[in-house]
Amino acid sequence: MGRIITFHGADHRCGCSMLAQCAAEKAAGQRPDCSVLLVHAEQSAGPMYSPGTGESMERLRPFLSERLMNIKEIIQRSFYKDNLYIIAGTDLPGSSESFHPDMSEWFMKSAAQSFDLVICDSGANIEHGLALGALFASDCIYMVLDQSESAFRRYEWLSPLYDKLALNIRGFVLNRFSKDSPFSRAYAAKRLGADRHRVFTVSASSYGDLAEIDERSLLGYRDDRFSEDMGTLAADVMREAGLDPELNG
Repeated sequence: MGRIITFHGADHRCGCSMLAQCAAEKAAGQRPDCSVLLVHAEQSAGPMYSPGTGESMERLRPFLSERLMNIKEIIQRSFYKDNLYIIAGTDLPGSSESFHPDMSEWFMKSAAQSFDLVICDSGANIEHGLALGALFASDCIYMVLDQSESAFRRYEWLSPLYDKLALNIRGFVLNRFSKDSPFSRAYAAKRLGADRHRVFTVSASSYGDLAEIDERSLLGYRDDRFSEDMGTLAADVMREAGLDPELNG
């Protein structure tokens, strides 16, 4: 049974979806012998960086409410490339009330029985049933922030709720990281009350806008620093999942 790793955004501008997509691609590339499922457990217009995905949580919603799932069909419809599978979220406005957290939690845990690793993109809206269920199901959660006061303040505002829900937050990611920002890794660790070694940085990429236009992940561009940072983060994800990130060299 695979483990469930979730990326959750401190706010809506932290790039959580791109980060989860790249982590899934890196993990799948480093371990071609393992099956990796990326689930967009959020309300969005769909997987922006992997268009054409044939499966979505919206399509599965009627089956989830009845606890019915044809895993073979889901695997076939969610195939993306090689050993990577992707399921889109829901593009239905106001869909929060249509998904109970229990539905999402049950699905993630059921899917983990057929995949070696399940990575969830839970966006930044913890009130959405899809996101909350994914967080409940998670073995490990990475909180994604950018280097802005608004992101840190929103995390601090929601921290009592995270504590009450007993979420297993194992790491923090400073996304679109710049060394020139006062929100350094050391500052983030101190303010978040985290071990410095559990604060990861992913460098800002000059290809960000182009990636949105091209509808592809940033790993498809020649950006060595970004790729190296994602490799470090993906390796930690796999270790948290009980997988050896060095098997493929």
